[in-house]
Amino acid sequence: MPGVPVPAHRPPADQGHVGPDHSLTVASKYLNDRAGSIYAGTNEIQRNIIAKAVLGL
Repeated sequence: MPGVPVPAHRPPADQGHVGPDHSLTVASKYLNDRAGSIYAGTNEIQRNIIAKAVLGL
């Protein structure tokens, strides 16, 4: 069953990450940067909708 512990598995002593220590933050930083660009685009679209509705642009 997915997500349950495997009795014969022992996690590595170094917490199981692969690569240099600075690589631990790369994935989270990338995903946060992607989300920021989506938020910025959403805000701009909302402004355009309001401008069209209020100002008739």
